[in-house]
Amino acid sequence: MRLVELKLQNFRNFAAQRLELKPRLNFFVGANGQGKTNLLEAVYLLSRGESFRPADREHLIRNVFEGQSEIGIAHRSNLNQAKLIATLDGELGRHLLISQIQDSRHTVELDGKRTGFSTLASQVPVILFSPESLAAIKDGPDSRRRLVDEGLLTRGRVGAQLLRDYSRTLRARNALLKQLMEGDSRASTRDSLASLTSIFLVLGAHLASERTKLLRDLLPFWREAFASITQRTPETLGLRYEVSGQESLDWTEAQIFDVMSHRQQELAAREVSAGSSLVGPHKHDLKFLVAENDSRFFASQGQQRALILAFKIAQINLHRTTVGRYPILLLDDVMSELDADKRSRLMQFLEGISAQVLLSATDLTWSQEFAPQDNAVFSVNAGEVRCVESRDRLDQMRSTTLGLRADVN
Repeated sequence: MRLVELKLQNFRNFAAQRLELKPRLNFFVGANGQGKTNLLEAVYLLSRGESFRPADREHLIRNVFEGQSEIGIAHRSNLNQAKLIATLDGELGRHLLISQIQDSRHTVELDGKRTGFSTLASQVPVILFSPESLAAIKDGPDSRRRLVDEGLLTRGRVGAQLLRDYSRTLRARNALLKQLMEGDSRASTRDSLASLTSIFLVLGAHLASERTKLLRDLLPFWREAFASITQRTPETLGLRYEVSGQESLDWTEAQIFDVMSHRQQELAAREVSAGSSLVGPHKHDLKFLVAENDSRFFASQGQQRALILAFKIAQINLHRTTVGRYPILLLDDVMSELDADKRSRLMQFLEGISAQVLLSATDLTWSQEFAPQDNAVFSVNAGEVRCVESRDRLDQMRSTTLGLRADVN
């Protein structure tokens, strides 16, 4: 799937914007705070139904009335909404994707039919590179779990639905545990919890099993990508997926279920006291190992970023191998987080694949080979985007690039 055109209406700091995107590299260049990340966020929202940065839905809607008087306030209901419209080229032709955000509601239509984001995540797959994702190793386990689940979301509809089902069951179970914590002593509440726990453990074991299968598939791609980024034979790299603190990467689904069930029984009373589920995939952890050591403690910040960058590249290559096409890649100010050598390696990788890439940066970074018919540079300033077509202007923007030599290729 390729993004051909993107229209934004009342989204973030964009009043009305239309972009025609190129099939390969699309650079969004401008100072901080001008709206570059908002453009990538719009594409992510179209695929996932949620932002990759903390935000209430109401904050996604441009404040049309800010600084204005009460005149015309009766028309607020017609303007207090954001709309995202994407034209996409797929294997079976052209598609129209429309997403509307109003108050707490977020709806999406694909070719005129209402659809869900669990379906779209696989039909319009995106993979995000961001400073936050590069920091996943030193951040909490939530960040590392998201790395794995992103692969499940983009790989196919089944994985997306499994994540959705587990999340719903977890919320329902937590609600029952909270009722018990607050003094609900009815037998019906405990019976409902017991019944839901059985479903919860089955779904949890299945989700954890799908995660470990994905990680096993990713492992050779990850090692290869790391070697390419660092330009040296990697030390022994490994992945450790932990269920209740135990290494489980090679466990069967039945083994995962047995360990989770046993641990849940041990913590049943504590779960009621806490009013939340203390066992399950939402508590599992992923560790990146270098020479069998946890990279959180035995790798430099630069090495940690290289490990995550390689992991993202591995996701892209695995997706291409298993699904038969590349996802859309979103790179939000990642170049500023990498040293010159890693930036060069990443650009070489991006130029060597046929994926569509949307990249935001404060300065222009590319290597020598740049075909204008397939690539574009957009200047972003105060919610206004324009395509930079002048060769002189491109050369001027490129001369401001920090950390990369102009002759890198």
